[in-house]
Amino acid sequence: MPALSLPSWITALFKPNRRLYDRHAVHYGVRLSVQGTAHDCRMRDVSPSGALLVDVPALPVGTPVMLEIPQIALAAEARVVRHVDAGIGIAFSKDGVGAIIAGWARGQSGASE
Repeated sequence: MPALSLPSWITALFKPNRRLYDRHAVHYGVRLSVQGTAHDCRMRDVSPSGALLVDVPALPVGTPVMLEIPQIALAAEARVVRHVDAGIGIAFSKDGVGAIIAGWARGQSGASE
């Protein structure tokens, strides 16, 4: 008997979430510095491990960046880990920094999840 093959969209429904942390919707202006050049952009979602930034230039995966949050005078080292249609995903380089950013952003944002 031949093996049955399900359409990919059905199998994707049962794919486990590989993320360690939940992401939370936020809408904040931030600054991304790359090799001394600053770009104003927006943080669209955040978790203790990383964030999705929009309105930012496409940067190669692996590019080291500095995320600056002027509202709390915080700068966090990160690196580009993925590209999506809306922007880029970054991963924070130091443990704990992402939790501070995520906690602050969740407490300040009026965005619904």
